[in-house]
Amino acid sequence: MIPIEQLALIVDQHLGLITCNDDLQHKMKWKIFESPVGGRGLVATEDIKTGEVLFVDHPIIYGPRSGTNIQRGCTVCKKIDSNTFHKCSKCALLLCSEQCQNSGVHLSDCSVISCWSNKVPIEDVDDTLLSRALTSIRALLLDEDQKNLLTSLQAHIHPQHGSEIRNLKEYFDILPQEEEFLFLVTCILDANAFQMATPYGQKEMNLRGLYPVSSLMNHNCVSNTSYTFNADSQMTVKAVKPIRAGTEIFTCYSGMLWGTPARRLHLYKTKHFFCNCERCADPTERGTLLAALKCFSTECSGSLLPIEPLKFNTAWRCLDCGLRVPHGNITTIQGALGSLMGSLDFENIYELENFFLNRITRYIPKSNQIVVDLQCRLIWEYGEIEGLRWDELSESRLELKESLCRGTLRTVAALGAGDAHLRGLLLYHLHAALAERARRSPDQYEELKSEIEITIEQAYNILQGDISAPPDLELRRQYLGPGCDKPQEERFFILDSPDKVTNTL
Repeated sequence: MIPIEQLALIVDQHLGLITCNDDLQHKMKWKIFESPVGGRGLVATEDIKTGEVLFVDHPIIYGPRSGTNIQRGCTVCKKIDSNTFHKCSKCALLLCSEQCQNSGVHLSDCSVISCWSNKVPIEDVDDTLLSRALTSIRALLLDEDQKNLLTSLQAHIHPQHGSEIRNLKEYFDILPQEEEFLFLVTCILDANAFQMATPYGQKEMNLRGLYPVSSLMNHNCVSNTSYTFNADSQMTVKAVKPIRAGTEIFTCYSGMLWGTPARRLHLYKTKHFFCNCERCADPTERGTLLAALKCFSTECSGSLLPIEPLKFNTAWRCLDCGLRVPHGNITTIQGALGSLMGSLDFENIYELENFFLNRITRYIPKSNQIVVDLQCRLIWEYGEIEGLRWDELSESRLELKESLCRGTLRTVAALGAGDAHLRGLLLYHLHAALAERARRSPDQYEELKSEIEITIEQAYNILQGDISAPPDLELRRQYLGPGCDKPQEERFFILDSPDKVTNTL
């Protein structure tokens, strides 16, 4: 492992700080240090305010994610719904058009892969496996400085990592030094890569990128930063709450709305450590009860929670009646819930709605992460999909959406997540529900006006510049945010006609 001083110099060069005159990037309020949490991390050298940009990172390499369940898609434009997919006759990468075939991106990828001798006919090469390995393959095109930065990062050297490179050897003869490098890159990616955002409402291949400065941030289940991606794949990291000088700067490697057992198991399987943060040590998770199960006693309506949540085999106890339940019984229930969720068609919003309203709370409390996840799925879909557009929503669904937004926002606030990206999306959807209510009932506008304005302003402040932000975010802020002097009927024209919105953007 290289010394921190040398790593800091490489990071400065990566960020452009050696020659950059941009005050935003040049005025760093953090440094790299030996973290007591684990390995190296970032620590604030000055007080940092909420919303302040810490740095803007860019990926050394990026490409398709490596999971075994990834969708097939074009390795250039990321489309997954094309009817024109074909394999390149030289390298077997999947493409959707002649334009993508002739792009600089593909020509670079192809220049590496086509140099390998193939062990099978090129048409028999597994294009899905090749896609999974593509991000690592692209590292072969890096210059020496970029490779030095990449290899300075932590790698997960465990048996389950690097399988895509081992399997790739079934199809190609790869030079031993290249194979060794590819294997190392794959292990570095598994330890450090971030899933990249996709444009709001679009279905594309999921990408991952290696953002070297961002990867230096250690994990906390209630992080003090959030990050967004722009159209140029740049990653902007901001403070979501005040960070005092001397405080470590954290990100979150797991789902914010997952319960402690799910978060800790995920972190152990993917990052090979057990989180012992303040939230993980609190059985109630700041009062949110995200992991809670229903008490096994038929005469009690209380919730079961782990007695010692930092131990995987801990017994659970009811908050109301004190009933103690062995860990094995809890595992059985959790397994059954997993099977129940696995039987759902998550593409069918009506099935999910019925399951949420009529079934799931028979088995688990309303606070449980499964219920919260279903809440979010309904929030994202109501008003956004065919058959459930804003003007098609029934009053009951509109009321339900508003209620779900408020409830989930309360959970996010209780967790102390600050101005996290999730909060911005929830505020946007709450604003949209309130605005639709005011559009339908103009006499309620004055009563709702203040909250309509505040929610879109707050959502805008969190989501602006993010590629995954709703496309009408700016327009809603302009017409329905604070300071708009347009008459009431003009403010709501953007909700009356989707074509007007498209033409205005």
